[in-house]
Parts: sequence; structure tokens; C-alpha cells
Amino acid sequence: MILFSEFKAKYKTAALTFISFSEVNYTYDRELLVDYFGCVFDLLRGLIKRHISPKSLDRLDIVQEVMKDGTMLDALFDYDDIENGLSRHLSVICCKLKNLIDDEKI
Repeated sequence: MILFSEFKAKYKTAALTFISFSEVNYTYDRELLVDYFGCVFDLLRGLIKRHISPKSLDRLDIVQEVMKDGTMLDALFDYDDIENGLSRHLSVICCKLKNLIDDEKI
């Protein structure tokens, strides 16, 4: 139960940080988000490793590698390419995260 509480707290902190970076232009900190997501994935792995197949764990590792790379995060927070890049999806992602936080699901 302690591991789950730690996961939930770290996930919420990562989500709030992500939202904050989207609301205040040019505050994005790649290293901070990569660190948060790394911790979240490590905690998640610890929670689910006994309950899912090795193949599913491999898929989780793939997602973690994408997040650790930071390239996708850079594209999401590219303030100069709002129209064409991934950053146009940033407000939708943050809206969904806010809803989850408001509904106390995170």
C-alpha cells in the first residue's frame, strides 16, 4: 500500500508540474519532467510487475524510453511551433489531467 501511495503522490506531482509548464510559457524544464516520469515509471513497474506478462512490461519499458529521451516532451512544449507540432495537443492533454485531478482520480 505504501508503494501505491508513493506512486499516486509522485504521479500527481508530475501531472501538476506538466500543467504548470503548459500554463506559464518558457518555464518548461526537460530534465525535471524526465526525472519525474522516470520515478513514476519505476514505481508503476514495481506495482504491476507481478500482475502482467513480461511482454507487457517490455511495452511499458518502450514508453518509458520515449519519455526518458525527452524529444517528445520538447515537441509538446515547443512554444514556437504551436500550429504544426505536437504542442497543439498540449492544451487537450492538460485539460484531461486537470479533470482527473479535480475528480480526485490522480
